[in-house]
Amino acid sequence: MALAAKTARLALGTSLIDAQYLADRVIFINNDIIAINKPYGLPVHSGPGVKICVMDLLDEFTEIKKLGQKPELAHRLDRDCSGTLLFTRSQSAAKKVAEMFTDRIVRKQYWAITVGVPSFEEGEINIPVGEAKLFSGHRIVTRRDLVGKSPEILKAAGFKNAVTRFQVLDTNKTTCALLQLEPLTGLKQQIRVHVAEGLKCPILGDHKFSSDAREPQVLPLRLLQLLQFQGVKSKTDPSAKGKIRPWQRALIPLHLHARQLILPQFDKGKDIIISAPPPEYFQETLQNLSLHPKKKNMILSRHEAEYLRLRRLGKSTKRLVGF
Repeated sequence: MALAAKTARLALGTSLIDAQYLADRVIFINNDIIAINKPYGLPVHSGPGVKICVMDLLDEFTEIKKLGQKPELAHRLDRDCSGTLLFTRSQSAAKKVAEMFTDRIVRKQYWAITVGVPSFEEGEINIPVGEAKLFSGHRIVTRRDLVGKSPEILKAAGFKNAVTRFQVLDTNKTTCALLQLEPLTGLKQQIRVHVAEGLKCPILGDHKFSSDAREPQVLPLRLLQLLQFQGVKSKTDPSAKGKIRPWQRALIPLHLHARQLILPQFDKGKDIIISAPPPEYFQETLQNLSLHPKKKNMILSRHEAEYLRLRRLGKSTKRLVGF
C-alpha cells in the first residue's frame, strides 16, 4: 500500500469507525434494500493490512438497526471512494438487484475533482482496462492499442472493455475541474484509471494512478495555493524559505465520491434514487477551489433574472444570448 494513501487515511481518523458510526450513516432503507454513505478509507472487505472493514461490522450493525437478518452486500466501492453503498434485505431483493447490475440497468453517478481540465465538456471514455506489471508493482492500466479488438483478443491479453461517461460540471480555469462520472461497466478501479490515463486529468488525491511511481501526487503550485497549503521550513536550515513537502501532499485524500445510485422501476414501477452527500473534506475542497456542481445553472438563472428585469423595465434584451 502506498505511503501517501496510508497517510491520508490516518489524517481522517478512519480507525474510529464502528458499527454505530455506520448505523448513523444510513441514507435509505425500506423492506428490500438499505444503503449507507460509506466513509473514505474504510474497505468493504477484509484483506492484508486491513484492521476493520464494512463486512466486519455488519452483525452489530444489524442489531443496532433491528433489521431482523443481516443484509447482503449488493456491490462494492474502492476503499478510498466514499459514498453510496447498497445492501439487500431479502433473497428476492438480492436476486433482483443482482440481475439489474448484471444487465447494467443500475445507474451509478460519481463526483470527482480532477487535477487539470479535460479537453471536452462531456463524452465517453471507451478504453479496455486490465492489470499490468509496472516498475513500481502491479496495478490496473489502460490499453489504447486494444480499442475495438475482439473479446477473444482482449481475454488473451487479460483485459476487458470498459466504458465511462463523463461531464464537466465546473472548472477553475485550467487548474482543476469537477466531473460527473457514470461507469457503464463495473470493472475494478475503472473510473480512476480512465480519468487519469484517458482524460489525462488524474483525480485529486489519487496517489496511485497519477504516475507510475509510488509517491505522493505531484500538484501544480497554483492548485496547492488554492488548497491553502503553506511551505514548511527545513529543520536543518531554518533560515531557508519554506517548501511544500511530499508528506503534505500525501495528506490529500482521494476526491472520488459515489454520489447517486438509481434503481429504475424497482419499487412498484417507480425509480429508487439514493443520494449521498459528499464528505466534509470534499465539500471544503470544492469551496477552496471555487467549484460548484450547479454553477452553470446558477449563471443561466442570473441571465434569466436579468432578462425578466429588463423586460419589466421595457428595455431591449437583444444582447442576452439565448432569448
